Formats: sequence, C-alpha cells, structure tokens
Amino acid sequence: MIWLIEFLVLLMTPILIYHALKSKNLDFVKVFWLSGMLMGILRELVMVPIAGLYEYGGFHLTIFGFPIIYAVLWTNLCYVGWEWSNNYLGVDYLKSKPWDQHLPLMFATLVMIAFFFETLLSLHQLIHWKLDTIKTFWGGVPILAPFAYGFTVVLFMKSLKWISLKPQQNWQSVTLKLAAIQPVVVLSLMGLLFILDLVIILVFS
Repeated sequence: MIWLIEFLVLLMTPILIYHALKSKNLDFVKVFWLSGMLMGILRELVMVPIAGLYEYGGFHLTIFGFPIIYAVLWTNLCYVGWEWSNNYLGVDYLKSKPWDQHLPLMFATLVMIAFFFETLLSLHQLIHWKLDTIKTFWGGVPILAPFAYGFTVVLFMKSLKWISLKPQQNWQSVTLKLAAIQPVVVLSLMGLLFILDLVIILVFS
C-alpha cells in the first residue's frame, strides 16, 4: 500500500503538467513547478528537522531520508486547489479581483483533501505528528494538519499572483523572483501554524 501511495502521488505530476500544458503553456509549467518544488522542499525542511512538528515513517522512495513525493506533493495539491476554484467560479484566480472567493475556496479544498490524505498517511504510519495539541481527528491526525494544507496553498498562490502580475517579465525572471520569496512564504506558514496551535491548546485545555 505504501508503494501505491507513493506511485500515485508521483503519477499525479506528469498528469497535472500535461493538463497545465494544454490549458496554459510551457513557460507557466516551468514557473509553477520549479518554484512550487522549492516551496515544498523548504516547507518540509522547516517543519520536520527544524520545527519538529512531525517525522516521517516508512516511505520507500527517499533521498537521504527525505520522501521523494514531498518534492512534488505540495505543488500538485496547489494546482488542484487552484483549478477547482477556477472551474467553480468561472474565472482564473490570476486574473481575478484582489478580493474574491478563490483563496477561501482553495483553502477549503485543501482542507478536505487533508482529511483523507493525511489520515491515509497516518494509518500507514508514514507521518508521526509531534504536537502539544491533544485533540485529533480520526486516524490520529491532529486538528492542525488540515489547516497546514490550506495555509500552504493560500500563501503559495498569493505569492504567485503577486509576482506574476508585474508586466513584461520572462519566465526565468518570474521563477527567480518567486523562488526568492518562498522562504518568506514558508516562514509565514510556520507563523500561522504556531498561532493556530496556541489557539487550539487554549480552546481544548
């Protein structure tokens, strides 16, 4: 089952890239997946060895203990959340007004995905959360976990829109700028999770 989980996550990548190539273009694919992969790797490096929010279990496909699926998982999920919100609202988030329903919808989409995917990882002992919060969902998934998914897509897509709106930029320039602010995105994510974790502790203590 673990092999199947890893295979399906990796298989998502070429399928989603093909979809992006058909609906967008090659330059967009380069910008989105290169910067997204950097964000995903930084996210895991901060949350696991540095912050110690969770640790990995028995993944098979790893590089120096780092599960390969996490290099593409967050980019893939951000793309799914973005496309679902675009289809539901009938307008592309990157072309929408500053205040719209895309971000709340993307947040809710990733939260719903987390309920299933994070539980799947937990049931197969692939993720071991190490939080002070006691309350969990089914499968031992902490309440904080789905919010971590939602905040990830909101912050990454907000950074993508902010950078890509600047006129007369080639894909290399957009990628470099977007990559440069991903540490800020990850630090913002950690700040939100820290505050939310404190709130959960206070509410359920």
